[in-house]
Amino acid sequence: MNLAVQLAVALNATGAPNPAPTNAAVAGSAAGPATETSTSSTSADIASTLGPTGMLLLLALAAFAVYVVSLSLHPNAKCNRCKGAGRHRGAIFSYAQRPCSSCKGRGVHPRLGRKVLFKT
Repeated sequence: MNLAVQLAVALNATGAPNPAPTNAAVAGSAAGPATETSTSSTSADIASTLGPTGMLLLLALAAFAVYVVSLSLHPNAKCNRCKGAGRHRGAIFSYAQRPCSSCKGRGVHPRLGRKVLFKT
């Protein structure tokens, strides 16, 4: 079965009775009234249904979601060339300064994920 179908079945499964009777219940089974099976699912049932590949995919999806939230909360990283100062000091004359050519004096760069995912 498709992973999306498995997740939908696992999430929509409830303990409510089935409104459509089964063929055995309609015909009147010899064992008496039809017994309902429990359709409530636990995390162990879902894990066994998904298997190791599905669980790995679900874990990767959760990690990606956390990374996207991190990008939205902290979109910039400190500039590595000027160490966030926004200025370069002279090698010989240390009192001389100029704006950082990498970050243009801001001291921060957009993170790589921000550039890739948000195109800014």
